[in-house]
Amino acid sequence: MTDPLILVNPATGTFELTDLRSAQLPVTDLSAHRGDGIFETVLVSVGAHGATVVSRERHFTRFRASASALDLPDPDQGLWDRVIDSLIAEVAAADPENVEFGIRYALSRGEQDANGAFRGRGWAFPVPVDDHIRTAREQGVTAVSLDRGFDAYIGSKAPWLLIGAKTLSYAVNQAAGRYAAANDADEALFVSHDGIVLEGPTANLIIRRGDHLLTPNPEAGLLSGTTQRLIFDHAEDLGLRAEYADLSLDDVKAADGAWYVSSMRTAVALRELDGNAISIDQTLTDRFQEIIRGR
Repeated sequence: MTDPLILVNPATGTFELTDLRSAQLPVTDLSAHRGDGIFETVLVSVGAHGATVVSRERHFTRFRASASALDLPDPDQGLWDRVIDSLIAEVAAADPENVEFGIRYALSRGEQDANGAFRGRGWAFPVPVDDHIRTAREQGVTAVSLDRGFDAYIGSKAPWLLIGAKTLSYAVNQAAGRYAAANDADEALFVSHDGIVLEGPTANLIIRRGDHLLTPNPEAGLLSGTTQRLIFDHAEDLGLRAEYADLSLDDVKAADGAWYVSSMRTAVALRELDGNAISIDQTLTDRFQEIIRGR
């Protein structure tokens, strides 16, 4: 099957293979008109020893934490592992030469029945590493800073904002991307209302300052990054020290290197912010990409 989709029934712990091109999601599903659900996107790297799901455990841990934040049923890791492995097998069978692709898996609150109970629904499908991603890896990106609309660390006082959850409600993230494009930038960079740098709409930020790798503290109001933590795991091997820190826009502009990191893009250099050029560390960019892709 060239366009596989796996539909998951969380209640029964079962799943079925179907075609991504056919209609599957009822408009009454709460993910369709409320974004009431969660998702993860993992990178699959295929090498001589088979397929590796990059940061598989970390992604699922975050998936489970997001479910808890939204009061969704606790996802069954065994079920979702089987779903991912089955989808990898389908992609491999359709194109044995495909050595790198993503898998997006999601869990919706589903539909509400006449008794007020919810019937959850899950799904998973492959995502290609397209030319846009490859160009970003090779050439880096530019960004424009945008006010996120809330002060840093507000999540501890307002947990209902779901700041640390990876939900399907991505309208603001998409709007930020369109605003950036309309202002001749590749990406947006969210900043808290009181001036603390947070994240991109779909990526975490890492900067280098001397022998330190620095990234914003997730508790400041951003998603805890699986790719960012993978890079931090290898900081000592790179001769660097990794720390979480509150960063200003000036800190980013004056950095010895800056990167947007995410599962699909791996690590892409941030070469310009608000029209200000940022130093490029190509050697470290290459090493980050190798580490993430396991090569």
